[in-house]
Amino acid sequence: MSVDLLTLSIALNLANLLQSAALAGLALANRDRVGPGWWAAGMGVLAAGLILTTLRDVALLPLELHAISNALVGIGMLLLHYGVSRFFGDSGGRRWFWLAAGLIVAANLMLAFTGDAPPLRRILFSVVIALVSMLIAQRLLRELQTDTRPVVLFLAIVFLVNSAFFALRAVASVAESDWLTVSPPWQTAIYLVAIATTTLWTFGLILLVNQELVNRQHEAVQQLEQIFAAQPDAVLLSRLTDGVFVKVNHGFTTISGYSADEAIGKDALTLNIWRSPEDRRRWAAIMRREGACTGLEFDFRRRDGTFRTCLLSSKVVTIRGVPHAISIVHDISERKQMEEALRRSDARYRLIAENTTDVIWLYDPFKSQFTFFSPSIEKLIGYSAAEALDLPLSAFLKPDSMQHVKTALDYMLHEWEGELTNAPPWTAEIELIHRHGQIVQAEIVTSFVRDEDGQLMVLGVARDITTRKQTEIELRLARQQAEAANRAKSAFLANVSHELRTPLHAVLGFAQLMSRDDNLTATQHEYLAIINRNSEHLLHLINEVLDLAKIESGRYTYTPNPLDVRRLLADLQVLFGPQAAAKQLQFIVTCEDQVPPMIVSDEAKIRHILINLLGNAIKFTHCGSVCLRADTDKQQMYFVVEDTGVGISPLEQPYLFRPFFQGKQTVNEASNTGVGLGLSISYEFARLIGGDLSVYSAGEGHGSRFTLALPLRTPITSSVTLSAEPAKQRAIQVRADQPVYRMLVADDQPAHALLLISLLRRLGFAVQSVTDGEAALAVWREWQPHMIWLDLRMPQMDGLTVARQIRAICATEPGLLQPVIIALSAHVLGDTAASVLAAGCDEFLAKPFPEYEVVRLIEQHLHVQFEYASTVIHEVPETAIHDQGYHPAWCQALRQAAQVAHFQRLQELVAMIEDQRPDDARQLRLWIETFNYEAVMQWLDRLVPSQAEDHIV
Repeated sequence: MSVDLLTLSIALNLANLLQSAALAGLALANRDRVGPGWWAAGMGVLAAGLILTTLRDVALLPLELHAISNALVGIGMLLLHYGVSRFFGDSGGRRWFWLAAGLIVAANLMLAFTGDAPPLRRILFSVVIALVSMLIAQRLLRELQTDTRPVVLFLAIVFLVNSAFFALRAVASVAESDWLTVSPPWQTAIYLVAIATTTLWTFGLILLVNQELVNRQHEAVQQLEQIFAAQPDAVLLSRLTDGVFVKVNHGFTTISGYSADEAIGKDALTLNIWRSPEDRRRWAAIMRREGACTGLEFDFRRRDGTFRTCLLSSKVVTIRGVPHAISIVHDISERKQMEEALRRSDARYRLIAENTTDVIWLYDPFKSQFTFFSPSIEKLIGYSAAEALDLPLSAFLKPDSMQHVKTALDYMLHEWEGELTNAPPWTAEIELIHRHGQIVQAEIVTSFVRDEDGQLMVLGVARDITTRKQTEIELRLARQQAEAANRAKSAFLANVSHELRTPLHAVLGFAQLMSRDDNLTATQHEYLAIINRNSEHLLHLINEVLDLAKIESGRYTYTPNPLDVRRLLADLQVLFGPQAAAKQLQFIVTCEDQVPPMIVSDEAKIRHILINLLGNAIKFTHCGSVCLRADTDKQQMYFVVEDTGVGISPLEQPYLFRPFFQGKQTVNEASNTGVGLGLSISYEFARLIGGDLSVYSAGEGHGSRFTLALPLRTPITSSVTLSAEPAKQRAIQVRADQPVYRMLVADDQPAHALLLISLLRRLGFAVQSVTDGEAALAVWREWQPHMIWLDLRMPQMDGLTVARQIRAICATEPGLLQPVIIALSAHVLGDTAASVLAAGCDEFLAKPFPEYEVVRLIEQHLHVQFEYASTVIHEVPETAIHDQGYHPAWCQALRQAAQVAHFQRLQELVAMIEDQRPDDARQLRLWIETFNYEAVMQWLDRLVPSQAEDHIV
């Protein structure tokens, strides 16, 4: 069958022209899309190239026309590739396009001018079409993951087929296969493939654009749906004819309380959303008349019956020929409430400004004039607000105050510049001039603000402080008088301390000295014990008063040291257990597991506090129990003393820690012998060591609970060893193997000197005494004593001067014996102890002092060894009671233990009769725990001879 190639060529040209026209129309319809215009241009250039090819074959045109037609076909394919790349968002490639186009034109021209070489032209033509088709297919395949996958895949296949066909033609041309190059069937196939591929890719490109438009429309719809749903305001679509809701968003359900299912298909009147039908009719009339409304304020009813104030904006839209209203409802209820609150606030501020005694004012620093005064200005300086606004600043201020204010204002304007509204308020005291001439002391507080126009202003408040300044002057004078009175009180207490402790020293000292006499009768020992006990009680009262004075003057200090909590509790149990048992009270001491073994605090002050609390608890508890408990949390250490005693009235608890306060229950106790300072001192000690002391009681008859709370601090290392205090046994004399030690007593009080001389000589020391400082210095140089007992108050030369001179002489004369100097004084206030140590003394001993303190200091500084009274006085049989009554040996041991106040020995002896004579044991324990040893001896004296027969082993 004969194939008309010319007909096929004309058909291809017509198809290309139609395809070019179709793509041009596509480009015009989609001017916002980059790509279709390049496709139209590419198809147009391709069609032009193919038309020239047809003319060339018909009219046998020159070879140069071959080059042009082939080049146009190649450039058309490049334009298609460039358009595809731009369509999918590639921004570059223009330089590559021009380079490729230039190469194609150059190659074709070169073949045209070098001679007729059809095989080479066919090879170049086929390679260009195959290569560019392959590049187009490759770019299309990169978009397979998009929403246009089907169309992209179709186009890629078309271009791949086109590329494969022309690649085959190029290979055949290289192989010089006439059948695959110039045979009629092959030529027919070329035209058919060209018509098919160009038609298919034109169709595919049109589909690609349409698919892109569909996708964009779908995305736009989705975005509109998302915007519609996410809009916080209520958005609703309703038919304008009957008001039925067609669509509502989440904002509508939030504002109205109705769900979308409940609202859609119903109108606002049915849901009773409008406050009144008239509101709905008014809105509908506006919509029919104007087609839209903006910012109409209505009250809408929620599902729960409450009302919300909203702004309604609507517009008429036509959907499928039916008029609808799309409306946006903005809830302004909170804003209305804020506006109302602001209105009320403005009213309140106006009321305050008009009625406050302080003056509120605004000042323009740039115009140097006031813009506002509150009415109280008239009371402050005599001018009304209207009059004051017309006056300059200098009319109100004294010259020095004017300069002070002007300097401060200039400084702030210069330093803070644009940040003035963030500047801290400025406060100053100034002097104002009253209308009638008198000076008014005022305090002003100012800050920078901006008014409603953004203008920088100074907002200030002025207060009349004339009365306050006068009061401050009076308070300053009163404080000076109080400080003078306090100094006088301290001096008085110091003198009272010295004058009371001085005779008391003699009384206590000689009573202790007389108790050493073995020739005294039991009755005489009993009288001496009474003197000792009452003297010590008097000393305790004096010390409490002095402790209070030291606390008030701040002379007590916090001395932290490692404290064994469980040892402290054990000591207190040993001390107070017998006292509680004597009153038939249960004494419970507990320590929680989480309490650390060691804490760091002031042990002396904690002991003082707990001894006072436990003493009071046992004293005022007549039945039940007294509990001491130690506990901790993460930051606090707690000591809790709780009892079932008389309790404390809630009215008295706030005053309990005040000095000299004694509650009703305390006053009613027959055993009350205090002055009401124990709890006050304990409270101040607790505060001094960083803690707190608190009390709780449900009322009288319900017991009480005292809690000592301390900061929980533990030592860095727990390997701290605390030595127990040695038992205070009575020293009899210096051991025979000790050398002779010389003691010098310097005291102008004969009784005090005699007391110390007698004790030292009884102990076996060589003693000399002097009555003034100069004599002490002379005797020391001549006699060279080992220890000097130096009173601080002496005629001629005081004790501190003596100590300083001795230390100075010893420093220049190394051959002299360096003595131990013990400073003595009944003056214990102030920094006495610190001053004597600074003067060179080794110790300070406050009068009166017990004899065991003298022995302790001698042992400590001279390392003297003493013989002590035996703590085991008699051997006692296994039983203290025989057929005739109490065993004489037991009675004698009890008597001698009472005479030397051997507490532990007395407890052991009483325990021996606990089972057989519980009443006697209870009474004896009561006397022992209250240190009433004379009662023990009187009880022994009352025993019949058969029970108290002397029995000395």
